[in-house]
Amino acid sequence: MWHSSETRQQRLGRESERVAAQFLIAQGYAIEAVNVRVPGGELDLVAREGRTLCFVEVRSTSSDRWGGPLATIDEGKRRRIIRAARWHLARRREPPPEIRFDVIAITWRELDPPAVELIRGAFDAPGYF
Repeated sequence: MWHSSETRQQRLGRESERVAAQFLIAQGYAIEAVNVRVPGGELDLVAREGRTLCFVEVRSTSSDRWGGPLATIDEGKRRRIIRAARWHLARRREPPPEIRFDVIAITWRELDPPAVELIRGAFDAPGYF
């Protein structure tokens, strides 16, 4: 359901996160959390694939122009995601599991279903964990 105060981009983002979660479930992931807000950032999806805890960034666009959704994840965005993941892990009561940073890239098409691409281990966090 859309909230009347949402912008088109906010609606697209929310719908993209819904599509991404469904896609991950179909791939065997278990969704642990959605839209985890932490100081200085947000984690779109936190999911498990087997024993691996995955922090999943969802990126979407309505075209492949400008390099598509993946081109929007620059070094600054990666640092914010890593900081948010560290904050999230620090609040868990269990020891840190094996972790991975995945990205789901969604390209919305006018007449066709969205194109969904999962990139496992899209980036690393050397020296952070």
